[in-house]
Amino acid sequence: MTVSVQTCARLFLMTLVMGGCAPSPCPSANDNDNSGSTPVWREAFDAADVGFMSSVWGSSPENVFVVGGQPDRGVAYRFDGTHWEPMEIPDVPILVWVYGFGSDNVFAVGEQGGAIHYDGAVWRTMLTETEIDLWGVWGASPSEIWAVGGEIADGPPIILRFNGNEWRSVPVPELDRPSTALLKVWGTSSDHVFAVGQAGVILEFDGSQWRQAASGTSDDLVSLWGAGPDRILAVGGRSNGVIASYDGTGWTSRSAAPLPGLNGVFVEVTGEAVVVGLIGSAAATHTETLMISPEDTPTALTLHAVWADGAGVTYAVGGRTSETPYRGVALVRTRDDE
Repeated sequence: MTVSVQTCARLFLMTLVMGGCAPSPCPSANDNDNSGSTPVWREAFDAADVGFMSSVWGSSPENVFVVGGQPDRGVAYRFDGTHWEPMEIPDVPILVWVYGFGSDNVFAVGEQGGAIHYDGAVWRTMLTETEIDLWGVWGASPSEIWAVGGEIADGPPIILRFNGNEWRSVPVPELDRPSTALLKVWGTSSDHVFAVGQAGVILEFDGSQWRQAASGTSDDLVSLWGAGPDRILAVGGRSNGVIASYDGTGWTSRSAAPLPGLNGVFVEVTGEAVVVGLIGSAAATHTETLMISPEDTPTALTLHAVWADGAGVTYAVGGRTSETPYRGVALVRTRDDE
């Protein structure tokens, strides 16, 4: 099979964002779990032959979405509180990220500018007017959605904004370092939005324009989530994990050793957080202490995203993109007293 230069570049960035090689994590004496019970990870559903599972999000314990797929075909699954079922979606390339506002208003974006929307009954294609890969999506409301992305071979990064009717490109501010992709976007309101990306780039939107913020790291930052405007975590790194924390005024970055590179983070309203990354790594931490408590998972595949339902259950998804067909994994985390 002949592969174009553009396709090779896209697959390289996919590998960069979704997984790579790293040394095995070492045990840690840090213990950040004060719950009195032990977290247990197990398979949520068999995703091995479905494709890379790249993102998970839900609006309740009975309404959870997972997206991913193969390079040329996106897939979506939904959990109703009892069963996981595949969903019928438009013909789009692999989907990378999902975010929504309830069971009837969900957005997903992916490679080659792919974007789809679920209205509670049907997924429909959205026109983004770009073929650039989109790596993240988040919104303050259904009429104010942000998507970010970029191509490793053809920078600069891209920012798109959806106003409820159409997607439009938004200028990216001049950066103080080379960076060809923004990888995720998340915020607390329409005038407090952050995007993170390659080479430790962090951008902040104040309601009128995007500006670069000092991150304290040159390592890739892959994802972010928060418990409020002054308790936000971003994660990344390649051989070694990195955590950047935001206290409402600025960012501070630190090593996440003994963890390898991190891809996903979810922060509860309490400040408790779960991070996931390469070779099946997962750990608990907290926005205040940033102490790392590694957890065992039943996979050595990359974990790319994590989301918790607010009722004590956490999901993590990922897989392998180093060869085709892509392989997927979907995990669920509960506690040994549940």
